[in-house]
Amino acid sequence: MSKYLKIGIYGIWGVFLFLASIEKFGDFFAIGTGVWSVVMLTVAGLCQLLACITAIGWSVLAFGTLKSKYLPYKLLNNYTVPVLIIVLAFVASAARSSSDGARAQKLGFKDGKEFSIARENNITNVADYAKFVDEQRVKEADKAAKDASIAAEKERKNKEDEAQCNKNAYCYYTHHENAEYLCSTKIPKLAKYKFEWTDGITESKFDRTGWQDEAKHIVRISGDKATAQNGFGATQNIEYYCIFNADTGDLLDYGFY
Repeated sequence: MSKYLKIGIYGIWGVFLFLASIEKFGDFFAIGTGVWSVVMLTVAGLCQLLACITAIGWSVLAFGTLKSKYLPYKLLNNYTVPVLIIVLAFVASAARSSSDGARAQKLGFKDGKEFSIARENNITNVADYAKFVDEQRVKEADKAAKDASIAAEKERKNKEDEAQCNKNAYCYYTHHENAEYLCSTKIPKLAKYKFEWTDGITESKFDRTGWQDEAKHIVRISGDKATAQNGFGATQNIEYYCIFNADTGDLLDYGFY
């Protein structure tokens, strides 16, 4: 690992751990805090502060000369230091959870998880929390109803679009089995002499579309974007067509007019 990357990672990690430790110590005088809560908050704060010092210290010791001078211990390395920091952070988290549980019991909350949610929303008593839960339930119900309405409207619109598409030959085959490319490979093989497509980059070779048999979804596509030589060597514009099953993509017929 690059020493500059190491300094950045452990330095930022240390700052976050320091801010977390300050937050733990700041809860000493919060409502519902008792002796056990203070003890656990102290443990949590000290563990995170120690983890902070370890992270920042290790980032400083990324410079080899400092490390060899002040920390010549092989047991402290890029593998053991992160483990130590994580263990300290885990202990701090467990201590904080224990503190929250004690505060929750003292304030009348069901458990530490419920109290944690209340604290995140600046709620410190059960009555306000019950009101908050009801409000959230109403919001979730409204959102679910709105989402269901949007989904139903989307489904209705999709069915309408599908019904309209089923009536239009071009829309139907472009959304099912499109045989245009297959047709474009078959048509040139019908010419006895030189054959050339004359369509532009953005033009379709088959610009006329209709149903050959709508009930069976048989489509006829045709166009005139091609030239071919006749037996006398003269080049002339030609019209061509293809008939295919839009459900299977099977080419049923093709040729020149």
